[in-house]
Amino acid sequence: MKIKILALLGLLAIVAIALGWFLLSSSVSNNAKIAAVTALQDSLGRNLKRGTLIIVDFTQPSQSKRLAVLNIETGTILFYAKVAHGKNSGVVYASKLSNIIDSLQSSAGLFEVTESFNGKKGQSLRLKGLNPHLNGNAEIRGIIMHSAEYVSWYSIVANWKERFRLGRSEGCFVLSNSDFQELKINLVRPAYLYAYQDDEKAR
Repeated sequence: MKIKILALLGLLAIVAIALGWFLLSSSVSNNAKIAAVTALQDSLGRNLKRGTLIIVDFTQPSQSKRLAVLNIETGTILFYAKVAHGKNSGVVYASKLSNIIDSLQSSAGLFEVTESFNGKKGQSLRLKGLNPHLNGNAEIRGIIMHSAEYVSWYSIVANWKERFRLGRSEGCFVLSNSDFQELKINLVRPAYLYAYQDDEKAR
């Protein structure tokens, strides 16, 4: 009996370690990084010498750190963070992206981070979609960056019946409060956000 209990505890410890590693690891693919830099260059028609590029890799699960903050001047990733997607985009993965008003889905493509403001979601960053068919309705839809309590370890554990998913938004890019504050501290203008998905088709 003791051997079975020890074996079970050992198995649980292995699962906990594996889950912890998964939740703490960064998950922004090279494809997402290349696509983001290319999209920014194509949009501006030139290379920026300074500024910030926020990369969101929607091919990765929501529990992982699938958001990267790139300092354009130095070419270095400043930090990685978890980011929530729209509630109608999927459970763990944001497999359905949309530019449609009231879709409650996330959007793909390149956005400009236009201004900081205090709104009903607290401290926020306003986004302007730069790809008309992918995210041109971002401002009308109220798609912004902000923080929320549902981007947390507690939310992941509480949603264990739904494959330990992160909390979901109404289409906004939502970070934990601590990560959002770190983003604001490190944000250098001009600033852009690129949301990557293998199939960038607005629905």
